[in-house]
Amino acid sequence: MQRTLTISLSSATVQALSTGNLALYGFAAVSYGPVLTAAVGYGGGYPLVWFRIPHCLQSTVVTLSDPAAAFISTTALSGNAVVAMSASAPADVGQTVQVATTGLLTTEASGQPGVISVVNQGPSPWTCGLSADAGPGPAPICAFPLHGNSMDMIGPTAKVLVMFAIDKIPVGSAVSTAYAEGLFIDFQTETARAVSFDIDQGWSWGNGTWAAVVPPQTDLGALLITP
Repeated sequence: MQRTLTISLSSATVQALSTGNLALYGFAAVSYGPVLTAAVGYGGGYPLVWFRIPHCLQSTVVTLSDPAAAFISTTALSGNAVVAMSASAPADVGQTVQVATTGLLTTEASGQPGVISVVNQGPSPWTCGLSADAGPGPAPICAFPLHGNSMDMIGPTAKVLVMFAIDKIPVGSAVSTAYAEGLFIDFQTETARAVSFDIDQGWSWGNGTWAAVVPPQTDLGALLITP
């Protein structure tokens, strides 16, 4: 499914974003588990920068797609690490992606309901996650450690977070703390949302229950990775 987010900006805000070298960042929320522990990072995972738009117009439209693939990576997970997808395979909820010892991925039709399961068939650890399109092509949205002979279960959601911040964080970066004030948007009941942003006043969306302001320094692991 594709979803559309339209962000309206005043000319003064567009100029201020350009002068301040600020970009629009996007993140996707996922579920993890079946059982969520209280560990920091939720299963040792991180939200990743899904998309970055460095030059926004007065009406900026972002087209978002549901996660449609699972990936593995040789990138070691840590804060600010940039996760590169080493291999990926198409997958949908309810399916299982088997990871061979060679790193070859095979998708099976059977799996756990509501999640994409990633099974490590060997003793070597990987990083794994889901990827989705947000404009130019697929990009990773989350990353978790996949230990030897273990399974991760990751479920897509209809929620995204957007924020403006300094234009220097690459797509795929593991992020634990909000850089600036953001807006958490729920697309569960609608495939199109329209919001506004002012460089001084912040976000506005008509105060509907489908969005909420996220303050700077919010723990993004707790917000974007849920049971």
